[in-house]
Amino acid sequence: MSKSINLQNFKRGFPGLDPISANYCYVACMVCLHRNNHSDGVLLDLKGDIVATIILQWEDYFNDQIDRAWKDQEYTTEHAAICISAMLVKECTDYTIIERSRKHTGFDYWLGKENDIPFQKSARLEISGIFQETEQNNVEKRFQIKKKQTEQSDKLQLPAYISIIEFSQPRAFFAKK
Repeated sequence: MSKSINLQNFKRGFPGLDPISANYCYVACMVCLHRNNHSDGVLLDLKGDIVATIILQWEDYFNDQIDRAWKDQEYTTEHAAICISAMLVKECTDYTIIERSRKHTGFDYWLGKENDIPFQKSARLEISGIFQETEQNNVEKRFQIKKKQTEQSDKLQLPAYISIIEFSQPRAFFAKK
């Protein structure tokens, strides 16, 4: 199965992520893709609940100023993963991001149905990014860590989705716990 995701659509925002914050994460994503020498149209290998090859489309406007602004690669990767993960949520589920969760909940975002107003917190989303995978830090190991992390909010009895984005390949693991 082959799909296409235009990451520029992320910049419009979501019910729980304003366009300014979304644009910020989009720039981080573009930086991670650029620093890994990817260009518009790179293929993302998706595994998990859905197995697919996804064509990622974006506008690459990387320059020295952006490079200087995003020097902290760990921080950049964390925000970049939000961009692709949110787009995977829209592509692979009936949900969208409706609210940022608080610290120490075991997950990053509340998910809900886009047209279900007022929004109902219907699922959880935990996101993690890896700039360049290593044997000790890979998608599969990170998924197990994040799966365990979400256990602290299992009492909510809501589905938990985990999204791990790796930028050097690039690849993603997106699955419901």
